[in-house]
This record gives sequence, C-alpha cells and structure tokens, in this order.
Amino acid sequence: MISPPSFFSVPGMLDPQANSRVRFRMLRYFQVLADELHFGRAALLLNISQPPLSMQIKELEEILGVALFERSSRKVALTHAGKVLKAEVDRLLSATEQSLNYVRQIGRSEKQHINIGVIGSAMWGPLLTRMKAFREANPDVNWTLHELGQQEQTEALRARTIDIAINRNVIPHVEAKIRCLLIAREAVCVAVHESDPLCRRTTVSLKDLAERAFISLSFTHSDFARQVYDNCLSLGISPLVTHQVFEPQTALALVSTGNGVSLLPESCALIHWPGVVFLKLAETIPADLYALWYDEPLPDLFTRFLHALRD
Repeated sequence: MISPPSFFSVPGMLDPQANSRVRFRMLRYFQVLADELHFGRAALLLNISQPPLSMQIKELEEILGVALFERSSRKVALTHAGKVLKAEVDRLLSATEQSLNYVRQIGRSEKQHINIGVIGSAMWGPLLTRMKAFREANPDVNWTLHELGQQEQTEALRARTIDIAINRNVIPHVEAKIRCLLIAREAVCVAVHESDPLCRRTTVSLKDLAERAFISLSFTHSDFARQVYDNCLSLGISPLVTHQVFEPQTALALVSTGNGVSLLPESCALIHWPGVVFLKLAETIPADLYALWYDEPLPDLFTRFLHALRD
C-alpha cells in the first residue's frame, strides 16, 4: 500500500546506494523540524537534545546532496528542496501509519476483536441490544467501545484506530473513503421539567418553545447538535441556546433543575432522569443512527457485525 516517494529515486546521485542510508527516524526528525522551524522546539517534541537532531538533519542533507534548511542566528527556513521534501515525507509517513494501522485492523479481526467508536447518545436505544445479541451468537467475539465526537470518529476511522463508528445524521460522501449504513430511524423530542405547563400536552410545536432557554449538545463536539439547530432555523425558530454540553445526561440534569428545555434523540427518554418529561415534537427532526467504516474490503467478522446492527 506504500508507494516509494519520488525523492528516493533522484537521478544523478553520485552514490546510487546513498538513498538506502535514509532511515524513517531521520525523516521523522526532518518532518518535525520542518513543522516547527526551530531546533529547540523540535528537539523538545522529539524528546531528544538538539545535537543529535542537528546531526540527523546534516546527514540527511549530505545523503541527498542538497540544503534543506536556511539557517541564521535569527531563524530557520525551508529551502525550495526542503519544501518539496516536506510534502513527500508527509505523504510517506501518513501512508505508512495508515498501512500499519490497517494491518493491526486485520489482526484484530483475526483475533475476533472490534474497536467501535460511538457517540454518547447512541448508547440509549437499540444499539446495545443488537450488540448483545451479536455477542450471544458469536461468543468468541469481543469489542472495545471508544466514546468519540463525530469529527474524532472520522479521524479515527481514517487512521484505522477504530474499525466501525456509530454516529447520527451523517451526510453521505462527506468523506470520500468512508461508507455508511443506516441502522436505526429515530426522531428528536423535547425534554422539559415535569412542572412545565407543556406537560399537559401530548405533542408540542417548536413555536411553543420559541421563548425558552435551550440546553444543546456542544456544536464543536457534535455535528448532530448543529444539524438540530439548523433544522430549527429552517422551520422558522431561532433557539435561544444558553448552555452547550457534551453529554445528554448533563443536558437532562440541567433540565431537571429548571434551566431550560433540550432537544434530544427520543431514545434518551430511556435514561429516566428524575423530574424530566419527554414530549413528542409536532415537527420532524431526524436523529437517525448510522454505522460508518473505512472503504476497504471488510473482514467477514466486521461484515457480520454490521448486518447484526441493522437487524
């Protein structure tokens, strides 16, 4: 999966074997220095002293026969050759990391282990029931759950540190190499304090909430929260967001103490928070659950697991 970068085959080198002297550690040292453009900071990040860093960079320049940095008493800057090498090294080391993690992923499937990234709100509802049924049918399989925000899931899938992610309201094709599968339809409902006059109704409209303080999941932590907010705007309501929190349980705690209302997936009603009542919204705002995975040939274990999530 790793294609050798172009600088490993530069024509005209005096020593045709010189490139074999380049080591990954040398390239990593170069990458960090090229990012920092400061020997002291780069050495600190690499957990080494400055002299060995300087020696590695000097040796790399001698092997390639070019200056990679312009050095002065006041600054360090990349030469043109250094900028070209930086782009190639970034590509090489990224591809290497992905390839090694992909091998680890294959090893996990051979050991019957699945690393799953999941958002907190997905833990209430059909997901755990389906996972439990899968384990009962496959007693040799085990998994590790990693609670990750939506953007963190995408990064972890790309890096192959998780095998499958569970997310809400994903937009297909946002990440070209990540595929998704709808596993559960769900809608948003409103959590209110049990003393709220709205509790006398079976259904409420967003217009009924126009003057209320809203407790939202964090926009920076959850794309779903932003989508809920945007849905409200499209329906003519501009929510007055007074609190942003990371987890549904925190939102419910604030609702229970009279700090506002919260729009949450309907499965969060299963949390049964004291003093909180869930009401159906007249408007439909989706909170669908999706499974996501990196678009590589899936091991049989992962394919069977995805099938179980969808049932």
